[in-house]
Amino acid sequence: MNIRLLAGAAAIAAAAVLAYGGYQLLPQGPALTRSEVIGELDGPPLAAHARADLYRYGERQLLVGTMSKASWDPAGLARAQVLDADEPGLQALARGQRAAMAQTGAVDGGQDKADAPDPAVSAFAASGARSLVYSGDGTGVFTLRASIAADAGAGLVGTPQGRTLFLVTEALHRSGQDQPQAAGGVFRSEDRGLRWSYDAQVALGAPERRALFLSETRAVALEPREGGERLLYTEDGARRWQAATIMEQVWPDAGAYGKAFDAQAERTRGLGQADRLAYRWSLYPLGETQAVGWSWRVRVKTGTDAPQLIETRRFEIAFQDGAPPAFRIQQAAAPAPFQDAFAASRTDAGGALRQASGGQIYQLDPASREWHGVAAAPLLRGAPSRIGRAWFGREGWMVLACAELLFSPDGGTCAYFHTRDQGRNWRPFQLSPGQEDGLLGLDEAGEGVLALALREGRTAILRYPLD
Repeated sequence: MNIRLLAGAAAIAAAAVLAYGGYQLLPQGPALTRSEVIGELDGPPLAAHARADLYRYGERQLLVGTMSKASWDPAGLARAQVLDADEPGLQALARGQRAAMAQTGAVDGGQDKADAPDPAVSAFAASGARSLVYSGDGTGVFTLRASIAADAGAGLVGTPQGRTLFLVTEALHRSGQDQPQAAGGVFRSEDRGLRWSYDAQVALGAPERRALFLSETRAVALEPREGGERLLYTEDGARRWQAATIMEQVWPDAGAYGKAFDAQAERTRGLGQADRLAYRWSLYPLGETQAVGWSWRVRVKTGTDAPQLIETRRFEIAFQDGAPPAFRIQQAAAPAPFQDAFAASRTDAGGALRQASGGQIYQLDPASREWHGVAAAPLLRGAPSRIGRAWFGREGWMVLACAELLFSPDGGTCAYFHTRDQGRNWRPFQLSPGQEDGLLGLDEAGEGVLALALREGRTAILRYPLD
């Protein structure tokens, strides 16, 4: 009798666990079904499942996305600048490809044609995708302005207010011996993306790709190096960069601390532990002459990428014309959020800089140089969550929150949430796989989700109101 009772109780408990686990995995919130077309791309469609980024500079909007090789449209591309024709590395690869094709009889192999720059051939010389640049001026029509081979994507770097824009590209081609060759460059626009020109003097590859422009000519960037982080800075619009050893400024005790840490790690290595010491960094602009950043000394435990914080320090950088940057270091700084490499930090239309990190949203106070927690991540089926991505508008915010639930897959269970009151109340909603594939983020007001969708062979920009 007791065995039957125990078996029955176990069955009831197992059923309850399964039911609760299934409940946790149910989608949260309503699906977004109502939409309106607010824009259309006047050019070749962007590839499905390819991330596109929308940049706003006043009334001018720029959309940078990827077109797959399968959907190449030579006639459509020819309506705008084919930037491959201006980049020396891509031109050399295009000539080599044309010469190889001539040997096989695929094209007429005249020497003059093999050596001549050929934009049509160059445009299709890449082994992978192309990046497209569209611009809109508030009328809803986004006009194709340029395209370039960029397997690794194209990044847009701009000066304040977008007066000067730089398109940083990287492509991987294959030579006649099927050996990969890298090519790419920097293209400048001084009319907010209408026309682009190759600028061989500007250095904006990695790590300068993520440079912060404080003014039209001054920019800063962080460069990770084996011997410690360096600050890169330029005063002439990214043509010549200088370096300062910021690691020594912020962590002068790094050498001694590292030796003590390694000695301790060696004593615990026999217990199956192999913790390592690491330093993380962030950097943000504070006007034309100042920048501020944080550095964290962390312990990374065996088998996990989640760092354990040891100490936080803040550094302030001040620039004066004709002089090296001056540093001001604050030890034992107030807590600060890690800077997300995938751009979970955003400056909204009002100029407020916010950063999502872990289960919190922070806002930077420029006066005190301190971060303040302004909202907690929403609960996901009653469980605390972490924020994977965040978008901020004037009147509303949107986050993708993830949590480890009972039957969560690798990476956790994730859901979208929206708030109109700065995180006091979160409302969940669902995006279909197609909506997620074309997701651009929030509209400027923060009251609607923007997504790309293919309609009758053209790419439309849809707005889904968050009522």
